[in-house]
Order: sequence, then C-alpha cells, then structure tokens
Amino acid sequence: MKMLIIIALALALGVAAIWAADFEPGFVLLQYGQWSLETSLVVFTAIYVILVVAGYLALRSLILLRQTPKRISAWKTTQRQKRANRALTRGLITLEEGRWTEAERTLVRHATHSETPLLHYLAAARAAQKQQAPERRDNYLRLAHETTEGADIAVGVVQAELQLSAGQKEQALATLQHLREVAPKHPYVLQLLQSLYQDMEQWQEVQSVLPDLRKRHVLERKEVASLDQEAAVGQLETALVKQDWQRMSEVWEKSSSKSRQTEAMLVPYVNGLIEQQQEEQAIAQIEQYMRHNWSEKLVYIYGVLTQGDVLARLATAEKWLKAYPDNACLLLTVGRLAAANELWTKAEEYLQQSIRLGAKGETYQVLAEVQLAQDKKEAAADTYKQGLLLMLSPRTTV
Repeated sequence: MKMLIIIALALALGVAAIWAADFEPGFVLLQYGQWSLETSLVVFTAIYVILVVAGYLALRSLILLRQTPKRISAWKTTQRQKRANRALTRGLITLEEGRWTEAERTLVRHATHSETPLLHYLAAARAAQKQQAPERRDNYLRLAHETTEGADIAVGVVQAELQLSAGQKEQALATLQHLREVAPKHPYVLQLLQSLYQDMEQWQEVQSVLPDLRKRHVLERKEVASLDQEAAVGQLETALVKQDWQRMSEVWEKSSSKSRQTEAMLVPYVNGLIEQQQEEQAIAQIEQYMRHNWSEKLVYIYGVLTQGDVLARLATAEKWLKAYPDNACLLLTVGRLAAANELWTKAEEYLQQSIRLGAKGETYQVLAEVQLAQDKKEAAADTYKQGLLLMLSPRTTV
C-alpha cells in the first residue's frame, strides 16, 4: 500500500513537472571542480524521482532482509503453538479415553511450546496418577507451578485432589492447610478440608471450618447444622474412648440444648457419665429425654444401671411400656428392673414376652438367672441351652 502511494506521488510530481515545462523548460547546472552537468529541469526532476524511489526500495529491501530471521522465528513459534494446541486437545481426549501413557507423552512433548503449559502439565499429572506414578505426578505439578505465574491455588487444588484419590490423606491435609493459609476464603479449599477432616474423624477441625462454609454459601444452613452435630458427637465418642472427661464436658456445654436432646449426642454422653460413676445423673438424662422421645439404646442402658431408686425406675419403665407394649428391648429392661427388685414372677413374665417378640441370647441369660433365683434349675438349664443355641446360630444376630 505504501509503495503504491509513493509511486502515485512520483507520477503526480512527474506530471506536474511536465506541465510546468510547457511554460518554462528551464535548465539545471551541476558543477563539482572540473566536472559539470547541465540538463533540462524536466530530465533532472525525472532522474531525481527515480533515484528517490530506487533509494526507498533499496532501504525497504534492507529492512525486510534484516527482519527476515525474526519473522521466520515468529512463524515457527506460531506453528509450534498451533501444534501444541492440537496436542492439548488430542491429549485431553486420550486422557478421557483411558490411554494414560499415550496421553502423558502427548501432553508433555508439546508443553514447552504451548501458550498454556499449565493445562498440559496438570493433565499430565492426572495421567501419571492413573499410572500410579506419584513421582512423575509431583514433577508435573512442580512444572505447572513454575511455568505459570499466579496459578498457586489451581495447582494446589489439583495436587490435593490427586493426593486424596491416591489415599495420601496426610499429604493432602498438608496441601489443603497451606492453601487455606494462602487463600483463607476459597470455598472449594474449605469444602475439601471439611470433607477430609470428616473422613479422618478430626471433629474439632470440622467445626472450625463450618462458619466459613456457611458464610461462603458452600453449604446450606441445614447441612452446616447437621455437620456441626455430627462433629460434636464424634468429639464425645473420642473423649469417651480416651476417657477425657474434661473434653467431654466442654463439648457438651458448648452444644445447643436442641442438640443435647438427640439420641446421637446423649448416648456417648450418658456412657461417659456411667464410666465416671455418675449413674444417677445418667438416669436423669435418660428420663428427661424419654419424656418426649424414644430410644432403644437409652432404654437398654436404663435397664443395666444399678444405682438410684430401682423401684421408681421400674415404675417409670412400666409407664413407657404402656406406649410401647410390643417392644422387645423395653420388655428386657423392665424384666431386668423387676429382677433387681426381686419381683421374680413379674420379671420372668416380662422376659418371656421379650423373647417371643425378639429373641436374644442376652435375654435368655437374664431369664435363666431369674429362674435360678426361684430355684427353677431345670428351667434355667433349658433356658441357657436355648440362648446358647441362638448365639451359635450363624443366621441370628444377637
């Protein structure tokens, strides 16, 4: 385009010079030392224009010649990038098809020439993971981090996901905790942490991320409340196993009154009270819960406790029996409490009814003890035998 403009201008000047020559041809004299040149103005103008054009063309050619290596290099770079983009597409397709080795080779071969080496190395890391090659996987993740500035979170998240899928929970935990330090409000990092803490039964840590999950709208309010209670139950059970009564008390006190009146929370707490020889407090907790709720687990515990007013507890359990007359577990508890009050006949009736509704080896044992207390040795021996046969039966869950 520039060349056409220059030629047009030169022609215009030539025409203008010829037109001017019709009025006054004129002449031009050039002299240097003993050397001189005289010519008409028109010829001089034409020669001048030709020299200018020739000079421009020569200069332009020189510039193009000097730029040729750069242009060739840029063209080669563009071609390599195009090949890298095609290789990325082909590698991702191959990866999804399950051809891990081929996918890894394709992705890595063209990564250095790609405009997005991050995508190449992350996909190659996944391919290496599928081949159970953690060293190559970690190397690709390192290269992804080094080749792309500002991709720390993306690389870290992929690394944590791959570590989790490989069962490397401790390594994944370290990765996610580092990511939380770098990006404390990142929703997906928080979600992965919560899931991992839950899987590792680190219940106190689960509760520590729940407020952020709620604020970032990662989980619904109901889900947060459910997880919070699950974490509290987990902490109570852990404290029970470790006999860490102070921790158990702290968790119980921090929990809401609504959470305390759930079977999941109450069972480990009541067992903890029993372990601490605080049976009367455990009895009170069970009775308070049973006024408005039902729990076979707590009913069973209620029957094996020995402290407190056993006769009053028998009366309480018999009230529950009016609402649940056909519950085998409740009948076992009532039978035990009747036996604890030496009401043998009543105890035997309750226990036999419990066996009819749902036979258990434990119920047979308690019944046999009641029969022995009444000096019914033959009946007790037969009851022991039936209980033993039941417990040895592979089809029966005792």
